[in-house]
Amino acid sequence: MANTRVIRTFSMLGADGAGKTALVEALLRVADAKRAAPDGSTARLDAEPEEKKRNFTLSLHPESFEENGRSFHVLDCPGFAAFLTEVEWALQVTDGAILAISAADGAHNRSERTYDVLAESGRPAFAVITRLDHEQADFHEALEDIESSLKVKAIPLQLPVFGPDRVKGLADLVSMKLHAWDGKSFGQWTEADIPAEAREEAERLRTALVEAAAESDDELLGKYLDGAVLAEEEILRGLAAGAAAQRFLPVACAGAKSGVGVRELLDLAVRILPAPEARVVKGTDLHGKETVRSAAPDAPFSGQVFKTTIDHFAGRIDYLRVFSGTLRADATVVNPRTRTEERIGHLYRTDGAQTVEVNEAGPGDFVVLVKLKDAHTGDTLCDRDVPIALPPFAQHVRPVSYAVHAKAGDDKAAAALQKIIEEDPSLELTRSTETGEMLLQGMGQAHLDVTVERAKRKHGVEITLTPPSPAYLETITAAAKAQGKFKRQTGGHGQYGDAHVELQPKPRGEGFEFEDAIVGGVIPRQFIPSVEKGIRGALSSGPLAGYPVVDFRARLVFGSYHDVDSSDMAFQVAGSMAFKKAVLEARPILLEPIMKLEVRVPEEYVGAVMGDLNSRRAKVQGMEPLARGVLIRATCPHAEAMTYDADLRSLTQGVGYFTMEASHYDPVPPHIAQKIIEKRRADGKVKGVEEEK
Repeated sequence: MANTRVIRTFSMLGADGAGKTALVEALLRVADAKRAAPDGSTARLDAEPEEKKRNFTLSLHPESFEENGRSFHVLDCPGFAAFLTEVEWALQVTDGAILAISAADGAHNRSERTYDVLAESGRPAFAVITRLDHEQADFHEALEDIESSLKVKAIPLQLPVFGPDRVKGLADLVSMKLHAWDGKSFGQWTEADIPAEAREEAERLRTALVEAAAESDDELLGKYLDGAVLAEEEILRGLAAGAAAQRFLPVACAGAKSGVGVRELLDLAVRILPAPEARVVKGTDLHGKETVRSAAPDAPFSGQVFKTTIDHFAGRIDYLRVFSGTLRADATVVNPRTRTEERIGHLYRTDGAQTVEVNEAGPGDFVVLVKLKDAHTGDTLCDRDVPIALPPFAQHVRPVSYAVHAKAGDDKAAAALQKIIEEDPSLELTRSTETGEMLLQGMGQAHLDVTVERAKRKHGVEITLTPPSPAYLETITAAAKAQGKFKRQTGGHGQYGDAHVELQPKPRGEGFEFEDAIVGGVIPRQFIPSVEKGIRGALSSGPLAGYPVVDFRARLVFGSYHDVDSSDMAFQVAGSMAFKKAVLEARPILLEPIMKLEVRVPEEYVGAVMGDLNSRRAKVQGMEPLARGVLIRATCPHAEAMTYDADLRSLTQGVGYFTMEASHYDPVPPHIAQKIIEKRRADGKVKGVEEEK
């Protein structure tokens, strides 16, 4: 059954400062003036204290509204670089996007990364040059900047016409009519002829628009080449096809403060962005086999949770996009991840900070669900008789990691952070096996700072973040041999164990190996594992700085025993003593973790970034040109990369970004190793051989 409703579900994207949230408020005001801030304030959407403090969006904000009998569902997305993972998730649950570009700031060094995410998603989109009512607005410069910075062909759909002190209106390049604004009425316009002074440019831009539309559709291209005039509907069809194929980027313009062009954005969203039923719903069944279904209202139900919040009073609140079928109140659905059923009590539509109850939701709709048992962000909910698991949200390597400290103790801090991770799965909480520190990992310094603020506000736990301790290791570089003889006589039976151990270096990364080379029964077979256990027990604290010792072979070559006094414990101690003596003679060195970095920056910042990497003892492996910038591959010691996120943002005015993951271990340069060793010994982290006796 075809969907008779006109629905568009799209993401509102843009760099921080581009005015995208103000534009969403303007859309709400056009649809229903009672629902939006009359002064254009974004306080209703950016309602969290952390957002008000920073004056930009930090998480997905869904909005649903009706306008002229049409339904719109909009996801206002974060624009700050550290929160772009949520932009990826938003594009996964919407059918298209509008990309806001500031007429005052342009796209240069502001929107490249957001556009990268959009281009990789494959979603159709059009741009809107915002802030036309700003005193420094320059439409033509912003248009050129889109092409030069985003490396995409920009096709204007409208041409702003300026008067002496304000925007007079927009020339619609499809209808070739002026949408004239009286300077007072928000979002209202009257149709008029395009002024003579703008006519020539409008005709030039329209020619380019018609050509782009024709080239996107074989039928239209044939008609255009035959000299026929394309109708407005045909032009719009071609523009929609070109946007869907990402052949070019249609460009509209608007002013959120004045309302110029705002109503037209909704018309363009209907004409250029696809309807929900155009989507083919793809996923897997419970056995992992690929399956598809139509997005019709009468198809089996499927939807995906795209946001979760945990409220002290309301409990768990989940936001869901319906992809197929119809979800009704009191329905029972299944979660393929947990294989458990969830009962849907009531359905709500989001309205900023408020919700409105609805009876049902169909393809393309956003709904709010409360008190689900175990639904997480990214989970699928579907018809229990015809289950489907939709593709989960992508999780990337989290490049920034900090150690967590809390006065209330690790347990309370971990409990609070786990609740926040349920809301934001791009975070991860781990325990370092090397250092024992609890580590909070995220997509950027700002991401973690906001998380700490939320933990205090929502759960009353004060958390301090510090750079994590590098997971240093120790190893040997030469062979050595030593005897460990443990002899102790007490009132009754004594203790006696004697082990001769040879140490040999192994290639990096091969770990520890024990070899039994005893011949002639000089050590009884039952005590040989005891020697190995003793050596393994001593590995955790090396002789230089007390770090674990790795990558060597220990050969038990000789020893002796006593018929009465030898025991498992005695040979454990003997093995430990032999190892600790031998390792001192095996020329031990300190190893440091090396991270693999991939840094993406605009070309003009490459020199500064390369210089900074060299100052961090990084080794550049190569550079690769990208469509929008340069990719630098390098390896860097972890100790030098802990604050790289903040430093890279400072170097590149906030537009450079990177990924970082563990690579391997390398020797620490001697002058740096000496400082580390001296500090560890001053802190009492190193025990001498004699202290163990």
